[in-house]
Amino acid sequence: MKEEDVNSIPKIVIVGHVDHGKSSFIGRLIHDLGQVPDGKYDELKRVCERRGGEFEYAYLLDALQTERDQGVTIDTTQIFFKTKKSNYVFIDAPGHKEFIRNMITGASSADLALLIVDVAEGIKEQTKKHAYILKILGIKGVICLFNKMDKINYDKKIFLRIKKELTIFLKKLDVSLINSIPISAKFGENLVTKSKKMNWYKKQPFIEILDNFKINDHLESKNFRLPVQDIYKSNDKRIIVGRVESGKVSINDKILFSPSNEEVSIKSFEAWPKAKNFYSAGECVGFTIDEQIFVDTGNMVSHKKNPPKLMHTFESNVFWIGGKKLLKKKKYYMKINTGEYLVSVEKILNVIDTNTLNANKNPTVVNKNEICELVLYSPQLIPMDDFSTNPRTGRFCLLDEEEIVAGGIVNIKNFPDQRENQNETISNIVPFDYSVKEIDRISKLSHRPGIVWLTGLSGSGKSTIAKEIEKRLFMRDYNVFILDGDNLRLGLNKGLSFSPDDRTENIRRTGEVAKLFSQAGFIVIVSLISPYKSERKKARDIRPEIFKEVYIKASLEECIKRDTKGLYLKARKGEIENFTGISSPYEEPEKPDLVIDTEKDQINRSVDKLENFVINEFGMH
Repeated sequence: MKEEDVNSIPKIVIVGHVDHGKSSFIGRLIHDLGQVPDGKYDELKRVCERRGGEFEYAYLLDALQTERDQGVTIDTTQIFFKTKKSNYVFIDAPGHKEFIRNMITGASSADLALLIVDVAEGIKEQTKKHAYILKILGIKGVICLFNKMDKINYDKKIFLRIKKELTIFLKKLDVSLINSIPISAKFGENLVTKSKKMNWYKKQPFIEILDNFKINDHLESKNFRLPVQDIYKSNDKRIIVGRVESGKVSINDKILFSPSNEEVSIKSFEAWPKAKNFYSAGECVGFTIDEQIFVDTGNMVSHKKNPPKLMHTFESNVFWIGGKKLLKKKKYYMKINTGEYLVSVEKILNVIDTNTLNANKNPTVVNKNEICELVLYSPQLIPMDDFSTNPRTGRFCLLDEEEIVAGGIVNIKNFPDQRENQNETISNIVPFDYSVKEIDRISKLSHRPGIVWLTGLSGSGKSTIAKEIEKRLFMRDYNVFILDGDNLRLGLNKGLSFSPDDRTENIRRTGEVAKLFSQAGFIVIVSLISPYKSERKKARDIRPEIFKEVYIKASLEECIKRDTKGLYLKARKGEIENFTGISSPYEEPEKPDLVIDTEKDQINRSVDKLENFVINEFGMH
């Protein structure tokens, strides 16, 4: 089978307890589909008879490992097979670690999950663990095969009881049961043909359900994504090539390249012997564009509507397979889609042991074969999708010294999109030229203008300090004004939620207002949680020469203890979504202009520090 064909074949991962019949199911299926090499089945059967043992269809897997037949190719993890309608590949892994390794690394992205349950034994601990791992990996739907129905005499009541138990468990994990099929792998019941021993089962056998599942349909319905793999030059043409990972693209479509935000149109598709008018998920394509713009390997092509996010900082679920321990702040190379980026580990949120699935909430290190949740940072903007939104473009692997040390999936829900909204009318706007200049205002004041940006957790003391410093500076005849986060949300920022994108807009608006006040000669005290480093940097960039970042420092535990507004209690009860420190992240400043630790200093001492700082920075000496 050609490599390009293998890459586009739907992949099905099989999970379940080690003794619940995964290998028997696969062996029987490929046998009933007529894809076992001639004579191999009879040969193995004779060997079993000579040894006085019962033949197991699982034996076919061991026997076929060395085969390289066109119809069936089997290695330690992948089993290729075909039905009358399609080609498929099973990803079979014997345990937690191998399963996660195959699932989470980009080499084996699964399109569908099968969960096998032995109805005679019921739902075991390993069944639950595998189901939980599906949740960790963001897989929302699973087809369940209830195996060994022959052992319970094909009893419908037992089947329904175990199915109900599993459905309830999966629902708690937010994993849905797409289909439930009672089977007997040993006797081939309900695999390729419908079982006559289970007339009460009215649905199709497994292989028909698989063929009718339309695995790629959900990819075609998603937003168009094509990572650029290469750029070829042919005569006067520049042909951009890649594979459509999701959605579809047609001739003359307007397309967007990320991260450059360049918008062009598809001029032509290039294919031999003849190109089509459109290409869909899973298809490789070469195309030309109507304008000559800079395009590089790793760029993501999309439509302008619903493009990928552009991220500096994001969370991820990572399976660590490196021999060396994962280190905080260490830099690794990240390969995502066709791009490669240098990233650093900003934070280790927790570590999950793959044997017990217990989570360590205060980790300092990650060892081999552990799952962890990380916050990663890239100085370059990375085009990406959340894994739950688009599994095809939400996977990555990490490399250290050119060796793969981890595979991961992207979670971008807690950090803001860095794509700037371009206003098409901006070219028609002419800035107003003030008749009273900023320098004229400064000459009448006893201080220079400034923006003093107080950032910190809710309850750290920002508002209290802001009010006290305003009083003191006012008594010194300083023009001073507070921009407080809560007050702004009652007016200017009314209607903005606490989602990452709305938080970004909240900070942007506040920064622009602070700029206007500073141009009027004020010292502006901004009291805003402003949890993201990237957004505080954007605020600084508005007027970097007068912007001072002040970190009002207090631990989360101390802020919860204070809970001055009762918000932490509500957040813990789930009454407030996206609450910083509880369900939304806070990124501490790396190099603030001033740190005020309110756990160590009383209020007067804290305000003294800030007052001296402001006078030294902005006072007229």
